[in-house]
Amino acid sequence: MSAQMEATLSFRDRFAAWWDGTEPVPRASVPANDAGEGGKKGAPANGVKPSWRARLAAWWDGREIAAPPAEEELPEPKSRTAKEVPLEIELPEVPKEVWTPARIKVAERIWGAGYVSPGGTEHVMQLVKPFGLNPKMSVADLSAGAGGAGRAICETFGMWVTAMEPNDVLAAHGMEESTMAGLAKKVPIIAYDPESVELRPNGFDCVFVKEMFFTVVNKRHLFSSIVKSLKKNGQLLFTDYVLARTDHMEEATQNWAAHEPIRPEMWSIKQIREYLEKQGMEIRIEDDMTDEMCKLILKGWNEAMPNFRPGTFEPELGEALLAEAELWARRLEVLMSGDVRCYRVHAFKK
Repeated sequence: MSAQMEATLSFRDRFAAWWDGTEPVPRASVPANDAGEGGKKGAPANGVKPSWRARLAAWWDGREIAAPPAEEELPEPKSRTAKEVPLEIELPEVPKEVWTPARIKVAERIWGAGYVSPGGTEHVMQLVKPFGLNPKMSVADLSAGAGGAGRAICETFGMWVTAMEPNDVLAAHGMEESTMAGLAKKVPIIAYDPESVELRPNGFDCVFVKEMFFTVVNKRHLFSSIVKSLKKNGQLLFTDYVLARTDHMEEATQNWAAHEPIRPEMWSIKQIREYLEKQGMEIRIEDDMTDEMCKLILKGWNEAMPNFRPGTFEPELGEALLAEAELWARRLEVLMSGDVRCYRVHAFKK
């Protein structure tokens, strides 16, 4: 398969291919009546393939896959025409993100122990490399998750880390893991509210944030608090999802945003840069890492799939697995659409 074709594959294409044990092929290139290998168990009689979610659910339950309506009965797809939207995007209210024990278990089995998002320790070490960390420096991680990044920084550089996590359930889980690792004092995981937090002035040499700003409404306050918390020549390094443009958002992207656990409140990279510069920060690195993020998402799922066969883990995790797969399928597709980008930014306090 060519690199160009591979780049066009959606997460669902890859998931379906993994399920079938076939070579991934973009859905647009597959005839509508192609139901896979003839006589395959669970193949629908009308020749229409069920959705990947229906296939996974049937596989999980150990039952035959129910056939969806015939092609002529399917509704017309919604238009993907770009629509003009204001900067403050109005989206339906969605529930606050819930980290249940089941979701945490699934996430850590996908991304690695201590991690609930793509990357793992190797990726984190590459991200923080520009800091030039040493044991004399103080570091704050404002997107601690389950604490994997903070513990990796502590063990690699021999330093204490102030690890803070917006979700209290996830913070409590991360604190348990730090305690079990013997790092309860060196890497405590503290729950906090990024909308109103007041960080200690001149308290840190470095602040690290990984894909969290896009969920914060009051970004001006949070950025201002971070800048005040940095010592002279202190450093801020973060990765985040940003809007490619602010004058419009594709309908498909608005649909993605409406289904996120926490409603995105995204800025463009230009807005972030200009605000940080007004706060006295000098941008040293501004890198579009969207392609790398897409690869990290796919790598995590590809490596995790063999661990999610029936009988290999608790049945009660099945629904959490489905929900997590849908979450990352939507994120991957919106990143590949070009409407949302993932950036890495490294800035110094003047």
